[in-house]
Amino acid sequence: MLSPIRSLVGLSILTHAAFGGSRVAVSLAALELQASPFAIGLLLSFYGLLPMFLSVPAGRWIDRVGMQLPMVAGCALLAFGVGVPFLIWDIGALYLASVTVGLGFMTFHLAVQKAAGLVGGVAARTSNFSLLALGFSISGFLGPTLTGLAIDAVGHRWSFALLALAPLCAIPALRLVSFVRELDKPARPARSAAGELSDASPTRLWDLLATPELKRLYVSVTVLSSAWDVHQFLVPLYGAGIGLSASSIGLVLGAFSVATFIVRLLLPFISRRVADWHLILGAMASSTLVYVVYPQFPVLPAMLALSFVLGLGLGTAQPMMMVVLHRESPPERIGEAAGLRLTLINGTQTFLPTAFGAFGSAFGLAAIFWGMAAMIGGGGAYVAHGLRREVRLRRPAAASRAGRP
Repeated sequence: MLSPIRSLVGLSILTHAAFGGSRVAVSLAALELQASPFAIGLLLSFYGLLPMFLSVPAGRWIDRVGMQLPMVAGCALLAFGVGVPFLIWDIGALYLASVTVGLGFMTFHLAVQKAAGLVGGVAARTSNFSLLALGFSISGFLGPTLTGLAIDAVGHRWSFALLALAPLCAIPALRLVSFVRELDKPARPARSAAGELSDASPTRLWDLLATPELKRLYVSVTVLSSAWDVHQFLVPLYGAGIGLSASSIGLVLGAFSVATFIVRLLLPFISRRVADWHLILGAMASSTLVYVVYPQFPVLPAMLALSFVLGLGLGTAQPMMMVVLHRESPPERIGEAAGLRLTLINGTQTFLPTAFGAFGSAFGLAAIFWGMAAMIGGGGAYVAHGLRREVRLRRPAAASRAGRP
């Protein structure tokens, strides 16, 4: 029998493979329907449109009702969204698919992340998030790669039908996962000694930004999720522009996922020797370099290598950011804090592909790579400055404590 965390990982692989595969399928289907780069950017932006506004309310809902119901609802929405282009083959169906798939995966993903932070307690948290991230690496490879092969084998329309099978299989499996029901203990607002609701009641969203640690975390989330998502947006466009087949484009995206899998396999050993913030800053530095270099080598072997290097950097960051989030957030507001994180992620997914699509239409795809490099580098400079300032502030306090009798 699978352990609780391995059950969560298996379910996440099914849903994330459908999500990641749909992004490739939607991009290539739009190209097949003669859509412009701007229209394709708009399509991918729609994946984050509703989650951008609904992630925080969804996180609060999960804090109240538990995790199993949101997981089932998310799988159902995901299956419906992926199946729409199979039933209706036009550009409007692709827009409906991107909106529905994004909303469904958001709901499932928030619930799974909260469950992973609870299973086994604090001691198991780093290991749990590393295993969950490993699962996403597997599905991140399987989704795009199998989608590219399916498109070449059976066509764009039938590839959507095949993708819909994954979340459909996850729904009955979720009904059998008893430990999720055991974790479903909705958090209650804290009360004072007089019985009144305290200020910890989750009504002020921006209280979550009260500490410098969480501010740096959310800046890192925005920058690194942008680096991840813009890569998924750019590779199909860039690959099609230099004449790569759908299978080759899937392999480039698959190389990224293989790299994240390898580095996450080693992450429990790495994290014992390197601090979480140092790993996050390393991801920013390597991502900046890759985006600067990418347009200089428009051939498949170079794209595979650069995609792999980018995956090595970004693959370390997501689990460590989740560890920081669970460590620094109030326990009764973890779902809400994760919802704010996802709001920022989906904000970048909504606006950046559209903005960069328009920018690329005007100035070429190379300008998108370099603009992204500037954004990541700026975020890394902000985080590094904050960490240096914190170290300077800690030194006098430590010296003062050392001088006490």
